[in-house]
Amino acid sequence: MSYVQEVPPDTLGHALVSGGVPKGYAAQLTHLLDEAPVPLLVMAVEEAAANDGVAPKAVWRNVAKLARSLAVHRQGLWA
Repeated sequence: MSYVQEVPPDTLGHALVSGGVPKGYAAQLTHLLDEAPVPLLVMAVEEAAANDGVAPKAVWRNVAKLARSLAVHRQGLWA
């Protein structure tokens, strides 16, 4: 896994809203969902939801989808 590139904010927002893993960013998203403090992720979800005009609840469902597709260790946190 490579962490060479940072995930651009718009790419992260799109990933959270869509539940899809952008090509080349699986390692970064896995690390984010496994290691980032929960309050940071709450803020990211709220911002992504506001920017795309969707309900935060829908974004949380897609975060759970991301967690499943990436097989993160904190699976229960995102379910």
